[in-house]
Amino acid sequence: MPSSINVEELHENEVKVLLALKDLKRASAEEIGRIAGLTRDAVEKASAWATTKGLLSVDEKVSESLILSEEGEEYAEQGLPERRLLSLTGRKGAIISELRKTFLHSDIALNWALRNGWARIEQGKILLTAVGESALREENLDEKILKSLKEAPLATAPKEWSERVKVLLRRRLVKKARRSEKAVFLTPTGENLLPLLESREAAGLVSQLTPDLVRSGRWRGVKFQRYDIALPVPSIYPGKRHFMQQVIEYIRRIWLELGFKEMTGPILEPCFWVFDALYQPQDHPARDLADTFYMKVPREGELPDAGIVEAVRATHENGWTTGSTGWRYRWDPAVARRCCLRTHTTSLSARTLAELRDAELPAKFFSVGRVFRNETIDWKHLAEFYQTDGIVVGEGVTFRHMLGYLRNYLVKMGIEKMRFRPSYFPYTEMSCEAEVWIQEKEEWVELFGAGIFRPEVVKPLLGRDVPVLAWGPGFERIVMSHYNIKNMRDLYLNDLGQIREARLWVR
Repeated sequence: MPSSINVEELHENEVKVLLALKDLKRASAEEIGRIAGLTRDAVEKASAWATTKGLLSVDEKVSESLILSEEGEEYAEQGLPERRLLSLTGRKGAIISELRKTFLHSDIALNWALRNGWARIEQGKILLTAVGESALREENLDEKILKSLKEAPLATAPKEWSERVKVLLRRRLVKKARRSEKAVFLTPTGENLLPLLESREAAGLVSQLTPDLVRSGRWRGVKFQRYDIALPVPSIYPGKRHFMQQVIEYIRRIWLELGFKEMTGPILEPCFWVFDALYQPQDHPARDLADTFYMKVPREGELPDAGIVEAVRATHENGWTTGSTGWRYRWDPAVARRCCLRTHTTSLSARTLAELRDAELPAKFFSVGRVFRNETIDWKHLAEFYQTDGIVVGEGVTFRHMLGYLRNYLVKMGIEKMRFRPSYFPYTEMSCEAEVWIQEKEEWVELFGAGIFRPEVVKPLLGRDVPVLAWGPGFERIVMSHYNIKNMRDLYLNDLGQIREARLWVR
């Protein structure tokens, strides 16, 4: 609380609230609003400001009452379903199957009629018991409670109602409504300030510079309210995109500014685009269920143009015209048709190469999308994550160009300590992996693989062997480091507190 209060720094609405309490002593926002000529919202805001300055105190009382739910309102007017069932059944009984055709709430009604001992079932027919015949003639306690609550909410139920109220709460015919009543009153500091506030009102302190004051020149002769910018204020959480969505849009801008075009495509793919087109043999361990999510429905998808399929088949079996010996096995189109969730967005790169024409070269493409792998979940692995792929196609592009693109990307993502080390992938040669240093874990963490597509990938899809730079960065671990998140699962928990406090992604 400030050691001293300058009345010139108080907002005019604060002054009106404080002066209204001079006679009221203690009042609600509505009562203060009527005297001060303010809306309830204005009174509550002004009261909150004055409270932070130690001029007001707030007393809050929370009360609870019983009210009818929407369904309870309906039953209070039309009667409980079990009551209507008694009327429809009568002393002669009724056939259940026939009753269901005409009575919308027949199952609910029958359930409660049986619980209450009002009816029994014999050979598909509902028959009233003696208790049911008695209930048919007089109103029960549940109905009395519903009718009473229809007239007015009830703060405290009579003791003899307590058990039936519990039942009605379970049936969701009755619910508890909480009501908060706030009253504000002056603190000793606020009371001592009243004479000064009255003097301020008489002096006509101006709180806002208006166009009329400027045009008329009257601003020279008035006294303006002062503002204390050091006072604590309540936190405000404006609407904003989830930080992961901010990162995705930022990554798109990185590649677009470098002249890349975006690739898009399905997350559910035939294995042909995920594996076969990338020269990954059909018996490769990564294709196993341990690493890949295969689909039961649809089990198979369509293969592309027969010419591309034949070229891929020949490349796998004997190297085709690529100068390779291939993998030396019998390629099976049925395996290539199997559907799976894509394990990398490189499937989009394969699709794009198959659609490119010589006239479009050189070309640069990127993608940002979700991929799926049957991973063991830990702090840095999930079964579902994001990846941004890229390819550069054209004569004369080199490994050095690729490292330049990747370094540019990592620097723009805020990475200061990085390294590239040699690696192996079935569909690139030369190949490397990019790693970044995670200080909190004190270890190098692999981010993505990259390399130059082998002729066995490029030639069957493009029709001729052209250098193609390719990479597939994940970025969750970069985001984790930026937001000080220790476990990758926390990126997608949608914790409201985390989302509110997360600063905007600005690099």
